Amino acid sequence: DQKAAAEKQQQEEAAKAEQPLKEYGMVAVSLGEGFSGIFGDLGVDHIVEGGQTMNPSIEDISEAVGRVNAKVVYVLPNNGNVILAAQQAAELCEDKKVVVIPTKNVAMGIAAAIACQPELSPEQNAARMEEAAQRVRTGTVTYAVRDTDLDDLHIHQGDIIGLYNGKIQTVGSDVHDVTMRLMESIVTDEDELITVYYGKDTKEADAQALTDELEECYGDCDVEMQMGGQPLYYYLVSVE
Repeated sequence: DQKAAAEKQQQEEAAKAEQPLKEYGMVAVSLGEGFSGIFGDLGVDHIVEGGQTMNPSIEDISEAVGRVNAKVVYVLPNNGNVILAAQQAAELCEDKKVVVIPTKNVAMGIAAAIACQPELSPEQNAARMEEAAQRVRTGTVTYAVRDTDLDDLHIHQGDIIGLYNGKIQTVGSDVHDVTMRLMESIVTDEDELITVYYGKDTKEADAQALTDELEECYGDCDVEMQMGGQPLYYYLVSVE
């Protein structure tokens, strides 16, 4: 099986090598089956598996970049802890131009991938992608792994916590309630789109109920739901 898989990979790489170089390609670090599928649909050439507890190495990113048959490759690290590794991987690539867009989560990465335009120059594209990523504000809902005190919040192991751009905003015992309170800290009157990405430990029916309630509460926003499949996080919600 290993021999057959290796031969298939060699054949695929040989076939790609015979194709003319395209102008732009993309590599994205992803943390769930759903997100990987979304990036694929958006034209990302290679996915590097990663996440909060499984950051990819410089070699992982370099190998993925090397497989992209393009003159310019944009790398979406999608995690603040991976940005440096992506930048170091970019320095190792000598046969193509590699541009790291400093995306800190997958929602920012999706916005950046959507913003990529084939008719723009590499510099214009990079600026456009980074600007799109920075417009996204992100809320995440997970659970506390230990007891801690933070400002005026008393957090116990197992508590549900809501984070806004990585900072704890609210604590509770119910995923739904914490998520709704978190959204009160994020959504403004100027926002137009809310996207709910539910994790692998969240039932689709629960995610749909949450999405329906958000539509009622924020009637001026379009509210979408996607299966992210991310571990550890019940929800990742992006607001634009």
